[in-house]
Amino acid sequence: MARSSPFSARVRSASPRRSSLLRLERAKEFGATELVNAKSNDIVQAIRDLTHGEGAHKTLDCSSAPDARAAAVRAVRSWGTACYVGERGQVTLDVSPDILRRQVTIVGSWTFSKQGQAECAEFVADHNVDVEKLFTHRWKLEQAEEAYKLFDTQTTGKAVILPS
Repeated sequence: MARSSPFSARVRSASPRRSSLLRLERAKEFGATELVNAKSNDIVQAIRDLTHGEGAHKTLDCSSAPDARAAAVRAVRSWGTACYVGERGQVTLDVSPDILRRQVTIVGSWTFSKQGQAECAEFVADHNVDVEKLFTHRWKLEQAEEAYKLFDTQTTGKAVILPS
């Protein structure tokens, strides 16, 4: 989990099972000011500590890991929103304390709308985000199998497969 200063998001969290030191270091490179290794810390408590016990306004789970999905819901404040974008997977929640009594909204998002893409591009331009720095690996099409095996380890940044 990391807190970021130059961007609008205050808290970034990683799956407790898939968090890696490399990803925490990459978060730091992109401006995170506080890092918490989710493998060795209670991510929900860490977020609550960083938000004076309130919880995050919004959380985002990209992992599909059951523990991370539950943590995304439990780490939001009352009236907060948890968003899932990772494909597949399950989550088990205790509906009353996790959702109903705190008025939590859960949303899923599979892709950006045209408006969302435009807003993202505008954010990148306005904040001079070095998009090239996001990509840690570039592969040729004939290396796709090798690329997917590495990407499945959840230890890399973003990767791109280019035509040969």
